[in-house]
Amino acid sequence: MIKFLLFIILFIFAFGFLFGFSFTRAISRFLFGAPTSTRKTSSNQQKAKQTTKKSDPTPPQKIIMRDEGEYVDFEEIKE
Repeated sequence: MIKFLLFIILFIFAFGFLFGFSFTRAISRFLFGAPTSTRKTSSNQQKAKQTTKKSDPTPPQKIIMRDEGEYVDFEEIKE
């Protein structure tokens, strides 16, 4: 019985801690705004990104010839 009570008390403390942490974090975000990343990417990283964008091959486009497929007459059905 004592183990069960200790488990319940521990659960209440853990729940209270998590709730308090979430609440204080929400209040601090409301008052001070969400933290933003202040790191700037170096010029080498930017150049690497640009070269990878240029070297990416464009996907081949499928060209449909006139003799492919079948023409279907359109019929409008009114109810």
